[in-house]
Amino acid sequence: GLYNAKPAAAGGDSLPKSNSSGNDNASKPESSLRERPLRREDGVGIKSKSGQINGWTYSMCGHSKQVVEKYLQLSGKDESTLRMVATPCIDDHMLSEDDLQEKGELHVNAARIVLKALYVARVNRPDIYWAVNTLAREVTKWTKACDRRLHRMVSYLYWTTDYHQKCWVGDPPQNCVLALFVDASFAGYLGDSISSTGAMMCLVGPNTFVPIQWLCKKPVSYTHLTLPTTPYV
Repeated sequence: GLYNAKPAAAGGDSLPKSNSSGNDNASKPESSLRERPLRREDGVGIKSKSGQINGWTYSMCGHSKQVVEKYLQLSGKDESTLRMVATPCIDDHMLSEDDLQEKGELHVNAARIVLKALYVARVNRPDIYWAVNTLAREVTKWTKACDRRLHRMVSYLYWTTDYHQKCWVGDPPQNCVLALFVDASFAGYLGDSISSTGAMMCLVGPNTFVPIQWLCKKPVSYTHLTLPTTPYV
């Protein structure tokens, strides 16, 4: 896979772990957030039938950890509030109309957190790109819904801070191709009912996989089509 890390929650929207006191919050990791060492692996070599495979790991664990620390500092929340979740996004149907209208608590400091996360997403963590982009478009009109979205994304990042990108090259250039993986949502954001486009370009071969670039963005222009009102005869 693209990432190699401890198992994340799977299945439902949120998987809190109960403890003996009945608290629904997930238990903290074995070591505290600030004590986790950075993990860096360079120049890993593995023999294959076609020859040597050169692999490397691109780690931004420290930057991910800084995003979580900045959020806890500016929000005043405790580390124990960051529950284990399966995805960095929250279903907009879980938000109330008031959440979408009322000003959020972090409207003053939101940009300081979101832009730090945006750097991580653009360079090393495409799995949080959609969540970060959605928040980055809202920093000037921050609402309670944005507070909830940000908390969800930071909770996911907290439990996956040791995710790192692995790349492998074990083929000559003539056996490699550029692969472009694309997809799009269908009106995935209830605020404007506009779709988002996602894409990832990779160098791929029998023993090669190197992510080169990825994107997640809304269309520059769009139109709302309506059916004609003239009845058919």
